[in-house]
Amino acid sequence: MARSLTIAAYLAGLGANERPVGSMAQPDRPPGVVIWARCSHPDQLTAIRTLGRKVSEDGDPIHIIATLRDRHKVPNAKALPEPVGKDGIRSFIDHWKPAMTIWVRGDLDTILLQELHAANMHCILVDANGEGLEAIAGGWVPGAMRSLLSQFEAVLALDGNAADRLVRAGAPQDVVLVMGAMEDCEPALPCDDTERQEFTDAIGTRPVWLAAAAQLNDSKDIARAHRKASHRTHRLLLVIVPANPDEAIEFARRMRAEGFHVKRRSREEQPNEPTQVYIIDTEEELGLWYRVAPITYLGGTLHGGGCRDPFEATSLGSAVLYGPQVAPYQRHAARLNAAGASRLLRSGNDLGPAVEYLLSADKTAELAHAGWDVTSRGADVTNRIAAYLQSRLEELGH
Repeated sequence: MARSLTIAAYLAGLGANERPVGSMAQPDRPPGVVIWARCSHPDQLTAIRTLGRKVSEDGDPIHIIATLRDRHKVPNAKALPEPVGKDGIRSFIDHWKPAMTIWVRGDLDTILLQELHAANMHCILVDANGEGLEAIAGGWVPGAMRSLLSQFEAVLALDGNAADRLVRAGAPQDVVLVMGAMEDCEPALPCDDTERQEFTDAIGTRPVWLAAAAQLNDSKDIARAHRKASHRTHRLLLVIVPANPDEAIEFARRMRAEGFHVKRRSREEQPNEPTQVYIIDTEEELGLWYRVAPITYLGGTLHGGGCRDPFEATSLGSAVLYGPQVAPYQRHAARLNAAGASRLLRSGNDLGPAVEYLLSADKTAELAHAGWDVTSRGADVTNRIAAYLQSRLEELGH
């Protein structure tokens, strides 16, 4: 879309007096097609890595290079700092020669968009929620926001409300599509099927619940919850995977002090009928235990100390319980809560009743299915975006 001279002059003047920032050495460019994913927050990087895996599944050398706005929040080897200033942006584009740019969520940067336009870069906006547009547009000449949003050949909105906001702000209606949120969980944790079968054979029909990545400061709440839930289901088995394997012996000591019959996996002991608590003190992945336990409490979320991604459990069919301290996975927890796909524990006293409630198979299945639905819908969105990128790259001759 052609832009007026007034708008072009206004945008070109932005940052004209900006002092150049020292250029940073760039990694070598990989062979094949490069797509630049411009992210504004670190929690968007998982979704971009997932998209990168899917867009290159057919074996084509397609690489997605992610950048982050805040240089101080760039995790090692996961993203590059976003280029700063006109010269820095031009140098970045010249080095990576991206075929397309993916703009994740929002936080429109006028200087960066101006340089992408000058480089004739094909851009799409994904996971668009329409937030922050009013602040960016404030005080501009008429049509400036419309001009910026018109640079995106596709605007993939999170929902209908976001689509309406984007259209009102100036995005061409014919390029706005309600798509939903991209999948932003890592690949499913692996599982040794032989070990899984051996464990399920050992426990038979006993119900199981899991304390994943448990912290020592969780131990009293976990013990109290297991005792309460066991009053309803006497054969209930608790599997504890400590966040720190070196703390497994102390976990075993504390559980025995609470009166439970305990076994440790490192001794190559399978749980038998008297076993009430099974401590995992080996280096096995959590994938095995998420698959065999229909109920998972995420350790560290009641008293702090670290948290596993709740999507790890829900993607493998386990219903999740967690306390309020879910950083850095607040966004995942919020999506599960909004879908009624998890149970939030206000305090350690809530853990026992929550486990007891979910011992009803229909309640567990309802929660687990809702959680799986959240992650699977994201996977469908990512697959559709990957297909769009592949088709568009073919049209562009890559």
